[in-house]
Amino acid sequence: MANQFSAAAGAITKDHPISAIDKSIDINWMRRNEFVGALAPLFDIDTKSGGLTHVITNVGSALPLPVENEDTEDLPYFTPADGFKKTFTVVNYRSGIRVTDTMLAADRFDVIVGMTLGQMKSGFRKDEYQRASILNNAFSGTAGADSLPLCDTAHPQENPEAGTWSNDSTGELALATLQTLRLIGADMTDEHGDPDPVMYKTLVVPTALQQTALELTSFGDAPRTKPGGGHNDPNVLVNQLQVVTSPYLTSAARYFLVGDRTGPSKGLHEVALQDWNLKNNNPANADILIDKRIKSIKTFGFTTSKNIAGSTGV
Repeated sequence: MANQFSAAAGAITKDHPISAIDKSIDINWMRRNEFVGALAPLFDIDTKSGGLTHVITNVGSALPLPVENEDTEDLPYFTPADGFKKTFTVVNYRSGIRVTDTMLAADRFDVIVGMTLGQMKSGFRKDEYQRASILNNAFSGTAGADSLPLCDTAHPQENPEAGTWSNDSTGELALATLQTLRLIGADMTDEHGDPDPVMYKTLVVPTALQQTALELTSFGDAPRTKPGGGHNDPNVLVNQLQVVTSPYLTSAARYFLVGDRTGPSKGLHEVALQDWNLKNNNPANADILIDKRIKSIKTFGFTTSKNIAGSTGV
């Protein structure tokens, strides 16, 4: 009788021996069904070893302005303001999957192999949920290095004499409100109150705002006009902002701008002592034919970031 479930050459079928199935699974796992996540590039990745706790600080680098001073006078020395420190506690994440001889024998439609391929992808999805959680809670809590939310109207400068700064705005996504959010970066100051502008490069939105975001930024080579504007009313945002859409953002109204600062200045941090990896558990029970686990050693969080501005959207 013909095999009713045969597949194209090289595909895994129910007639494959167990050794071949396991080998094919390993090959597929090497490819890992990659899922990096749209929010991953926004995070600074710290892979330095040194224990399960990491202290990340935005060390002050700005100094007061030089003063008039002659060679014969005492040289004035200045000290940078201390940065805010945040301790990140790294934790283990693990997940296992096990397939028995009976399960494979009863698998009429070859679904088990497809099911097992999702193990590594689930780890990457876990990462993306944790990245999105920071933005989903950007306007509440005290998780920042300055004991404030990621986005707030009164972040203290490292030098208290310089006052506060804001990266929090309101208003639904539109040209005027997006310009207001962009001005937060243009008017940013350093720890001594001097201008220290941020160049925003990325507009992060939920899926509900994707079309509006694309209309506002209007990527393309040809000159474009403002949405709803006059024929000769140019849109200055053309090719200025990259739109990143994340289905993991829970608010349909909130949106964020992220600047081009790198390293610890990004503000969003991923501390990864070990990224997701796959290993065989090699069980003693001969009837367990596939037994694998994935594991990572990492955590996600934020310090205090002038590189990010957010709007509640209302």
